[in-house]
Amino acid sequence: GDECASSSSSGTLKAVPRGGSGDVVDGNNFPFMFGSRINSMKDRLDLVDPSSLPVSTPRDYLLRQSTIRGLGCVDFNYPQHFGEEHWTPEEAREALDEVDLVAGAVCLRYPSKFARGAMNHPEEDMRREAIEITKQAAEAARILGCNEVVVWSAYDGYDYPFQVNYQEKWDQIVSAFQECCDAYPDIRWSLEFKPTDENTRFFTVPSTGAAMLLVKEIDRQNMGLTLDMGHMLMAGGKT
Repeated sequence: GDECASSSSSGTLKAVPRGGSGDVVDGNNFPFMFGSRINSMKDRLDLVDPSSLPVSTPRDYLLRQSTIRGLGCVDFNYPQHFGEEHWTPEEAREALDEVDLVAGAVCLRYPSKFARGAMNHPEEDMRREAIEITKQAAEAARILGCNEVVVWSAYDGYDYPFQVNYQEKWDQIVSAFQECCDAYPDIRWSLEFKPTDENTRFFTVPSTGAAMLLVKEIDRQNMGLTLDMGHMLMAGGKT
């Protein structure tokens, strides 16, 4: 992972075509910015130059991303890609600058301690902790130089019909997002909805229609949706 600090490595990587902002890739104007979440670099290590192994930390993943032609931005998971065992947002921002990449978004991945729910956990203190983690992600986004936080919770839902008070869970999600939007008006908050998951059989916001209704009830200019193609297809959506 120390290659990121190498001036020769940095100079080489800055020559990799990125795309977006009028960049030219293979002789063609390439108007779109393509990005990838940093943890996608954990897979297919058989494609990695053996001299670059091991690839096991966020810094290693970032360095691998920086060699991909056409890739311009990086999404980080919060809190998994930060903390004492990895790096601070400030250090991640420096590493991005060194390899000519930018942060696209910070994506919430709540720890497994929230298995009974994150922002609609049945216990108030756990809900409060989840909301504070969500706000910390916004702080990280500011430092990284991006203005989007994507919230996908593997746990906000229920496993059996009538297991929870549906209206109560819905109201908790609405209130939590309103608090986050108001606390960070410069951040674009986005819900990545999904109908089901191995962690939660029925999500509180399971469909495109429900997600649109949620955004309407939150009623904040800086609240929107992330349209994950796989999740939309699972929910019966059509393009």
